[in-house]
Amino acid sequence: MKKTETYIITGMSCSACSSAVERVTRKIDGVEQSDVNLTTKKMTITYDTEKVTPQLIISKVEKAGFGCEVFNKDKSENDNPNQGKTGKKLIFTWLFTILLMYISMGQMLPIPLPLPAIFDMHNSPSNFALIQLILTIPVLFLCRHIFINGFSSLFHKNPNMNTLVAIGSSCSFLYSLYITFFIFQNPSLAHNLYYEAATMVLTFVMTGKYLESRSTKKTKGAITALMKLAPETALLVDGQQHKEVFVKDLKPGDIILVKPGTRIPVDGIVSEGSSSVDESMLTGESLPIEKYRDSSVTGGSMNLNGA
Repeated sequence: MKKTETYIITGMSCSACSSAVERVTRKIDGVEQSDVNLTTKKMTITYDTEKVTPQLIISKVEKAGFGCEVFNKDKSENDNPNQGKTGKKLIFTWLFTILLMYISMGQMLPIPLPLPAIFDMHNSPSNFALIQLILTIPVLFLCRHIFINGFSSLFHKNPNMNTLVAIGSSCSFLYSLYITFFIFQNPSLAHNLYYEAATMVLTFVMTGKYLESRSTKKTKGAITALMKLAPETALLVDGQQHKEVFVKDLKPGDIILVKPGTRIPVDGIVSEGSSSVDESMLTGESLPIEKYRDSSVTGGSMNLNGA
């Protein structure tokens, strides 16, 4: 028997991630179709229940380096307890990064920024390197999820954007750490430190992910609010009778009656009648739109004066 289910996929950061999840699930014997939406973090999969189980699907996705769980409709999609924590981590990340940039690049500006002699590159090159190392370590710790996801995906042969960032930052940090040990012998090596490069890349990526997450949350919230405007039931035209049914039970091709002063339950095409429809909830246009036969209508909009 065929079954279609929805799963929540965590750990995806780019289109390469969603493609990797689709690839590993489509290879499962008995899976007919698998589609992943990167924006909503959802995977819709159709499979043969005699060959495939939810546990098998979850294990395959987890082996690819991602988290997977069955979608729970009762759980609010807009609830994100980690949003506040991420915001606080981002503030501390920027704080350490700005301090690091001040120390490492401040004296290279046309008007050099003041810096205590104890941290000056020319007077104390060893201290100059050590203070940068001390400021870099907290940033690496706060952005550790990028390294965990990036190297985990690389280990599972599904490299993604986090893999690229993790490798680049790691190389900059390890090279600078290697140089730090030899500055005591050769002070001129202080010019070859790249701690600020490692932290700036991580900070910008983390900032981008945070802004993307906030934008996605707002968009999903707006769409959810629009969906709540649509009624839960509709009047299904069955011959000469009208039967009230749930909107979720409607099928393409069904004909429904929308009375004056009620909201249109679903998107559709006008097959008979004419009316003015208020679509301001979607378009922002305050003036009603005239609808005739073959006009398209949007679920949730208000039917004003005609049936």
